[in-house]
Amino acid sequence: MAIKGKLVLFRHGQTEYNKLHYMTGLHDIPLTEEGEEQARECGRRMAGIKIDKAYASTLDRAVTTGILALENSGSNDHLKNPDGSWNIEKRPEIVEADSGDFTARNKLTDPEILAYPHKYDIALPGGESDKQMVERVQEFYEKELLPRLERGETVLVASHSGIMVAFEIVAGIRPVPEGDIWSNRQGIPNATPVIFDYEDGKLVNHYALPAPAPATPQPPAKDAPSGPKP
Repeated sequence: MAIKGKLVLFRHGQTEYNKLHYMTGLHDIPLTEEGEEQARECGRRMAGIKIDKAYASTLDRAVTTGILALENSGSNDHLKNPDGSWNIEKRPEIVEADSGDFTARNKLTDPEILAYPHKYDIALPGGESDKQMVERVQEFYEKELLPRLERGETVLVASHSGIMVAFEIVAGIRPVPEGDIWSNRQGIPNATPVIFDYEDGKLVNHYALPAPAPATPQPPAKDAPSGPKP
């Protein structure tokens, strides 16, 4: 019988820098109120999925999203510590790519950012390249995640948009990018859970979890007759 494992991945919820199109990198900015609600909705999408092990980036926006998602999943209280906190292991390998000197600057309008060569193996000034980010994610994936998936565990990873792309490259879903990596990169939505299904340690399927269907409205009850019974 095939041993089936499951990897649940999602980006953190919205931050103020997301709204402003600022490069965030390692800046430890919290979620907005909307980002917190996105994280709760992420958990509701995960309803019924029992997580064996949870990881998050060391940055607050990822950790908070992971906590709110688990709280609202309805199926993961076994991951709570005796003091009521959540047992989420924070790992530096899955923090966002370091945006260096470009941190807190608008990636859509800043002339220096727009003119900089956006290549896979070229680091941002004072920061990190996509290649460096993918290499650390690959090491984490191979040493930490794959053994768990081969044992049939269900593993959660709360991280960042760049890390989501890195996981797709490492898993063989997305090729190593060529040319301008920014023009070819589609946006990763906030707090949307993506599932990687495994059999015997091999990826067999991947898909995003849909939002729960809204409850079907019930027709209003008809008023009982007010007159006397015959």
